[in-house]
Amino acid sequence: MVLPRRASLMTLFLLLHRRAASFSARRVKLEGARSARGSAPARPKAKQSLGQNFLVNVALARRVADSVVAEGEEGSRVIELGPGQGAITGHLHARFPRMHAVELDERMIGVLSETLPTLDVVHGDMLRLELGALAEQRGGQLSLVSNTPFYLTSPLLFKLCAGTEHVSSAVLTMQKEVGEKVLSRHGCKEYGILSVMLQLFGRPTHLFDLPPEAFAPAPKVTSSVLHFSPSAAPPGEAAALSPSQRAALLGLLKLTFETRRKMLRVSLKKLLATVAVSPPPERFLTLRPEQLSPSEWLELARALFGDDLGGPSANARGVPAADAAPLPLLERHHVNKAWRAHKAGYKHAAERDGTPPLREEEEETVRR
Repeated sequence: MVLPRRASLMTLFLLLHRRAASFSARRVKLEGARSARGSAPARPKAKQSLGQNFLVNVALARRVADSVVAEGEEGSRVIELGPGQGAITGHLHARFPRMHAVELDERMIGVLSETLPTLDVVHGDMLRLELGALAEQRGGQLSLVSNTPFYLTSPLLFKLCAGTEHVSSAVLTMQKEVGEKVLSRHGCKEYGILSVMLQLFGRPTHLFDLPPEAFAPAPKVTSSVLHFSPSAAPPGEAAALSPSQRAALLGLLKLTFETRRKMLRVSLKKLLATVAVSPPPERFLTLRPEQLSPSEWLELARALFGDDLGGPSANARGVPAADAAPLPLLERHHVNKAWRAHKAGYKHAAERDGTPPLREEEEETVRR
C-alpha cells in the first residue's frame, strides 16, 4: 500500500482496521452460507448406469408439469415414470395430490419420501409396468409424464404404441434428435419406424426444447419435450387396431427398415412368394421404406395380410395357418434374428389376442 508522505500513523491504522472489518464480514457471510448448505439433506449423485440427468431448472420443470392434463379425481390417474429427485414431481403433486410415481432408484425414493411425504411412490421399472393393470386399478386411462433417460426412450415409445388403449396422454422428454425422428415426414433420412408407428398411433406434437444446462449433470445434447395423444385408431379411421394388428405392422416395418436402402420388391420377396393375401400396389414395390407415408404403410400391410392384418387362414401353397400368421412369419424373416414383437412391448397384449406365446428358449434370447 502506498501512502501520502504526510499520512499519520492514525490514518494507516484506520485504513487497516476497515480492511480487516470488511474481510471479517465476508468470512462470516461465507461460513453462514456453508452452514445453510450443510443443514440441507444431501442429494444422491446421478448414476451414469441409470442414465440419470436431473432436471434442475425450476422454470422449465414447472413448464413440463403444466403440460400434463389432469386425469381422474385430484389427478389419481397421473403417473410419473422416473421422478428422480422430484423437480417435476413437486409441481405435479401440488396440482394432483393423488398422483402416482414409479421409480427404479431406491435412493431417490428416499429423497422423495423426505421432500414429498404424502406422495404415492413405488419401486419399479417403467418398462415392466403393466399399463393395463394400472389403468384398471386407477379407474381409467392414464396420463403419463417422464423425464426419460435417453437409453430408455425408444423402448418406452414402443410400449406407448402397444398400450394405446390404456393411455390418454403422455408428456415425455427425449433427445432432440429422437424427437425429430418421431415428427419427421416421409422422404427424410430421419424418417423411420418410430415416425410411422407414433404418427399412426401416438399423435405427437413438439412442445419446447430443454438446453443441456437445464440438467445436472449436463448432457452433451439438447432435449425436447413432446406431447402424445395415443389412439389405437389411425388418423382418419374410426376402427381401432388391436395390439396384435399393431404388432404385425411393427414387424413389417422392422423387416423392411433393417434394409432401408433396398426397394420393397427385394425386402418383401419372401413374403410375396409365400403367404401374401394379395400382391401390394405395384407403385410401392419400386420404393424404399422411407418413401412411404404412414397411411401408405397401413395400406401395404392390409394388402399383404388382409384388411384385418390377421394373415390368411390357409393359402394355395399349403402353408399352415399358424405359420402364416403375420407375427411368427415376420419374426422368422427378420435380418436381426433376436428381434421379437414382444421385445417392443407387445408380449402380453399379443397373447391376449391369441398370438402363440414365446417358447422358453425364445424368452431367453429376448432377455439377452
